[in-house]
Amino acid sequence: MKVVIIEDEVELGQLISNFLRRKTAANIVKTATTLHDGLLYIDELRPDLVFLDNNLPDGKGINAIGHIKEFGDLQIIMMSAMTNLREEAIEKGVDFFMDKPISFVEIQRILNDHKVRVGK
Repeated sequence: MKVVIIEDEVELGQLISNFLRRKTAANIVKTATTLHDGLLYIDELRPDLVFLDNNLPDGKGINAIGHIKEFGDLQIIMMSAMTNLREEAIEKGVDFFMDKPISFVEIQRILNDHKVRVGK
């Protein structure tokens, strides 16, 4: 499974990356701290799964959902402390919305219960 994490909090991005490497079949995980770099990684990797923060130094993740979906058959987990974005994010195409602070139990539940596609 290929994963791109777009999260400007470096430590959180690393924690998610480490969790995915330990608990899933994620064999390639790239972490970006800006939307620009994240989009470059998505274009390069064509990942199965994208973790997308909303408040990034160079833009709002919610505004990039449609563009990310154009890269192909991938799933997006949006992460934000702004729970009022949930409906809009889902309308724009995210597959899952996680409230911050992030719960690794919730990540595992999403991966297990919601049949996140793993690999092709």
